[in-house]
Amino acid sequence: MSKPAEVATTPAATESMLEVVTTSGAQVRFAVGTGVEYVARLVGALRW
Repeated sequence: MSKPAEVATTPAATESMLEVVTTSGAQVRFAVGTGVEYVARLVGALRW
C-alpha cells in the first residue's frame, strides 16, 4: 500500500499556511488551524 502523503519542509513555508502535496502531484494550501480530519479526507480523495 502506498503512502497517502509525505511531510516535508519548504523554504516558502509560512506560519499562516500549510501546503499539502500529494504523491500524485496535487498541491493544496490551507490556513493553519484547518481541521485535520477535513485535510485528511481531502488528501484521501485527491489520491484517486
